[in-house]
Amino acid sequence: IRLCKRRFLVLAVFCFYSMSNSFQWIEYAIISDIILKYYKGTSTLAVVWTSMVYMLAYIPCMFVATWILDKWGMRKTLLLGAILNAVGATIKIGSVSPNLFAVSFVGQTISAISQGFLLEMPPKIASVYFGPNEVSTATSIGVFGNQLGVALGFLLPPLIVPNGNLDEIGAGLRILFISSASACCLAALLIFAFMKDGPPLPPSRARWLVINTKLSSTSDTFSNYKRSLRVLIRNMPFLITFFCYGIITGVYYALGSLLNMIIGEMHEAAGQEIGQIGLTMVVTGLGGSVLCGIFLDKTKLYKPTTLGVYVFSLAFMIIFACTLHLALLWLDYITIGLLGFFMAGYLPIGFELAAEITYPESEATSAGLLNVSANAIGIVLTLCAEEIHRLHGSTPTVIFMSATLFLGTVLTALVKTDLKRQKAGK
Repeated sequence: IRLCKRRFLVLAVFCFYSMSNSFQWIEYAIISDIILKYYKGTSTLAVVWTSMVYMLAYIPCMFVATWILDKWGMRKTLLLGAILNAVGATIKIGSVSPNLFAVSFVGQTISAISQGFLLEMPPKIASVYFGPNEVSTATSIGVFGNQLGVALGFLLPPLIVPNGNLDEIGAGLRILFISSASACCLAALLIFAFMKDGPPLPPSRARWLVINTKLSSTSDTFSNYKRSLRVLIRNMPFLITFFCYGIITGVYYALGSLLNMIIGEMHEAAGQEIGQIGLTMVVTGLGGSVLCGIFLDKTKLYKPTTLGVYVFSLAFMIIFACTLHLALLWLDYITIGLLGFFMAGYLPIGFELAAEITYPESEATSAGLLNVSANAIGIVLTLCAEEIHRLHGSTPTVIFMSATLFLGTVLTALVKTDLKRQKAGK
């Protein structure tokens, strides 16, 4: 057992790929008013679907990607996803015309499919390459790459695409799409050059046990995957975690997708400021992800940490609901920033908690199911919140999100943890 010297390079390459993909998730929704102005005949719901297609595509793609991961290995799986990501981003370059929103949506859908090949990877890469006291931190850094892409997706489109005439908007969109496609193509090349299936030696005893269990198995890969799914869906602590993860992440997705509409109702012509508020949410979330991962590595307090993060998320969502009508942008920066810290901070904790209570099942399988929950619940919550906003406005929409987080907090308190991976000598 020896740690691979290239493990941080592998993690950095993965983070860049994840960042190039997640950037595209919100690039339309954060400038929804500009997109509606440029692409003739496009509805608000169609623009919201540019973010929700990421959630919808992931659900079937995750099962395919997890099977491919077990069949082909990590390198080929990531390479396939990176190629799809580059193809989707490149298609968008040809969609810069007021009557070509459908082409842009096709490109967005292909990039969304690519997401299915990467979201469950952070705990997998962490367990394959990193040592016992680095796993949670490495997982949080893997999630960090995804969140950094979302942060740039909030920040850059309002700066690059002006709210001017059609020619000015078209020129801005062209710059946005070409820059994004270039980053995606570079990510695919880096995956091809540096990504491997694993280090020469396992980094921990727990990983050694997993490898030897697989080597001694006589059943085929698909049978193993089906068996693993059956085990997980019969694990009650995992099922509760499955819904808790989906609720908090789904609210986070819904808030990001509708942020322009929610805050824009109180502040007209504040597109760039809203983008910066979204950036604040994600940047503080980056800090939350990393700090929570480090805290978890040091303390191993899985249940108290997850419950504490949920309680603080609920508290600041309630504060946001109570202060939104005051129309104070500086206050929105603070409340949204604190919301982002705790809600995004939950992401690596949820992955690690699921890995602990389902060991020795594959980390990719448990993480993949958590992301299915997040995306499925995210679609439902976004559609419900969009309809509530259309009928009643911003404050009732945020109250609805608060009520949803309250349900997740209650469920989190019911989770019973059994740290199986720790007992196996992680």
